[in-house]
Amino acid sequence: MPRNPLVMIVDENVPFRQELQAMLAAAKLAVVADCGYGVEAASLAEETRPDVVLVAIAEPHLRAIQTIEAIRGLVPETPIIAYAANLDFRVVRQAMHAGVRDLLPLPLKRDELLHALQQVLVAPVARGDDAPSEEAARPASAGVVLTVFGAKGGIGKTTIATNIAVAIARQAHSSVLVIDLDTRFGDVAIMYDLEPQVTVAQLAAQVRTLDRATFRAALQRHHSGVWVLPSPKHPSDWRTVEPDDIRELVRFAARLFDYVILDTPGAFNDIVGTALEVATQVLLVTSVDMASIKDTAFVLDLLESEGFPRERVYLTVNHANGANAIRADDVSRVLRTPVFWEVPHDDAVVAASQLGKPVVLAKPKAKASRSLVGLATKLSGAPEPAVKRRGLLRRLVPASAP
Repeated sequence: MPRNPLVMIVDENVPFRQELQAMLAAAKLAVVADCGYGVEAASLAEETRPDVVLVAIAEPHLRAIQTIEAIRGLVPETPIIAYAANLDFRVVRQAMHAGVRDLLPLPLKRDELLHALQQVLVAPVARGDDAPSEEAARPASAGVVLTVFGAKGGIGKTTIATNIAVAIARQAHSSVLVIDLDTRFGDVAIMYDLEPQVTVAQLAAQVRTLDRATFRAALQRHHSGVWVLPSPKHPSDWRTVEPDDIRELVRFAARLFDYVILDTPGAFNDIVGTALEVATQVLLVTSVDMASIKDTAFVLDLLESEGFPRERVYLTVNHANGANAIRADDVSRVLRTPVFWEVPHDDAVVAASQLGKPVVLAKPKAKASRSLVGLATKLSGAPEPAVKRRGLLRRLVPASAP
């Protein structure tokens, strides 16, 4: 090889990443970065500009392929070598279409890997049909920032935020971080039964010098796969937090996670203004009482006056209690805005919250759980959950029949 290349490894399997690093180090090759799938891989490739990227293609294959496409879009001149245990025709075709230059079988053999590295590094960069289009070469190198907001307390914002985070992580196989920006109560940690350790206020104070390792070490991981950055235990800790610090913190997080979900208080302040400003999408939550609808109308007018695109605002009606006869159609007519989603009243939500569990995990078959999973699916564009169907014979023959 003309020189020792800089290599980046993308693999969800951390122990295997370490083994691969050791193999490359023995061959005097430097690993400049390593991570799992998702937006972090693309942003790291853009930042470090490796000479070659090694990517595992493991289940779910779609997530691996999307990561390859994102890397190729941001650094089209960088060759990508993939490796997989399953080299069936479908996987090979998807990988090559995404821009992979070579595909190696597992287990990796040192000589085969070094030969593949040599081949892709000396070959000219493709500029014909295999090169990404101009539009494909400019994808976003940041994840989706979803701000969950409602201009009134007690309408279920935190319940929605924490549950759709779990559903997106599971349905879309995406990395998800929930940041609790509720400056008054901050119940995200409670909803996940977590004891706050490092808080938003602490990280915001050091955001100018924050690095990836420090940031990740400060987060807490729920067993569902969702990462959490809690709010301070004491509301007074917010006094030293500046909106600019929150803005930078969220942007930093969006380069590491596919989805950053911001939970906010039920009142306007500078932090809420920043959360709305940095949002890719706003999930605007209202209940069906007149006070909440009136406040929501004010929010919609404010967002419009600030030039926030109406198509990025998703009006969600949450039936926090079952006592009101106002329907979603009525809300839509009053607010002159289509209702994006409607979450039904369900006692299972309260029961799960009291246990410190998202209802989508505690009672996955509850009507609220099904609704919240549907909302997450629609927001993320993930495939619809598979529905188990009874066979014809089972539908015709009673379950008690011999």
